[in-house]
Amino acid sequence: MRNIKDYTDKYVDEPFESTIVKIRKKTVIEQCKKYKHDHILEIGCGMDPFFVDFTDFKRMIISEPGDLFADNAEKLAEDANYHVKIVRGFFENEIEKINELGIALDFIILSSVLHELDEPQKMLGAIKQLCTKNTIVHINVPNANSLHRLIAKEAGLIKDIHEQSAQMQKMQRRRTYDKDLLKEEVENAGFEILDEGSYFIKPFTHGQMQSCMDDGIIDEQVIQGLERVIKYLPELGAGIYVNVRKK
Repeated sequence: MRNIKDYTDKYVDEPFESTIVKIRKKTVIEQCKKYKHDHILEIGCGMDPFFVDFTDFKRMIISEPGDLFADNAEKLAEDANYHVKIVRGFFENEIEKINELGIALDFIILSSVLHELDEPQKMLGAIKQLCTKNTIVHINVPNANSLHRLIAKEAGLIKDIHEQSAQMQKMQRRRTYDKDLLKEEVENAGFEILDEGSYFIKPFTHGQMQSCMDDGIIDEQVIQGLERVIKYLPELGAGIYVNVRKK
């Protein structure tokens, strides 16, 4: 069982996280726009809930176990007067409560969560309970085949790209997915993959990237270049995603 308080305390101080969150959210927004999205569920919102940057919806549900994140989302939703409902608790335990809201979901977001779970199939099975035949589920995770992990392997810093780093252990991240492992995970749960992709070329670790930004070696223009260069290195992004629906 994850220690949510420990996770949230460390999350807010994790280097480069605010930058990668913004980049990751751009990808989620791009994918969301491709499908119907009147009614959205976000599972795990962190400190930057989806609705802060994307407001083209009728209703949104946020499932969040961390009090710090849930409190922040409630305040942001209230201040903006959005139609957002916060459901507190671990998602897998709150299916009945979400069902009672009576909302047929168009789009479900599981962003940077699956790799942190002890039982990813339990999460995916719970999500499937909320899916109609038309519900699209967007799932993204860090990429074991990211350029920075390949560099680390070739430098002799890790033996295998799937090896857990000290930072992963600190942040309670249980596994590393490559594209094939992610596809296998969701297909085993009874989903079919509609499309897939990768985003953001990250040559260094989070800590190294943050140091480069702090020292002025990397600026916003370079970050944007690293986002765009994914078209030349489509397998090596920092994150990978799939859009799926129930079989």
